[in-house]
Amino acid sequence: MANRPAIQPMIKVRGTLWFTSQSFYSRGLDNFAVQIANESIPGQQIEFIEIEPLPFINMDLEVNGTYPPVVEAFRQKILEADSILFASPEYNYSLSPPLKNAIDRASGPPNCWADKPTTIIKRRGGFMGTITIPFTPRHLL
Repeated sequence: MANRPAIQPMIKVRGTLWFTSQSFYSRGLDNFAVQIANESIPGQQIEFIEIEPLPFINMDLEVNGTYPPVVEAFRQKILEADSILFASPEYNYSLSPPLKNAIDRASGPPNCWADKPTTIIKRRGGFMGTITIPFTPRHLL
């Protein structure tokens, strides 16, 4: 019997990503971190999901229990993930409004975030750094 290489399980990590500018320097840092992680951990696949296209919560857009197509696609990607990575600058000692909106969009029934391990990449300049953002998503999920 020939030796078969061990099959590495695929770990799908989905990340939410939002910046005020396409050229924001942290986008490059996050992309570099993802590249290193994908190359260094066999079987891991990190994919960032752009959240800018998500419309802000508006119950008028939800018809017969369905969400707009862009929201349904976002929710499906979250459901398919094994874990979640949040990447966002701190905004007024909290999450950015688009990230909060994305969290809300995927928490509607059924809750797509349920039972998914999460981690946070945060950044903010200044002495206090990102002192409060690590606690914010915990009570939202």
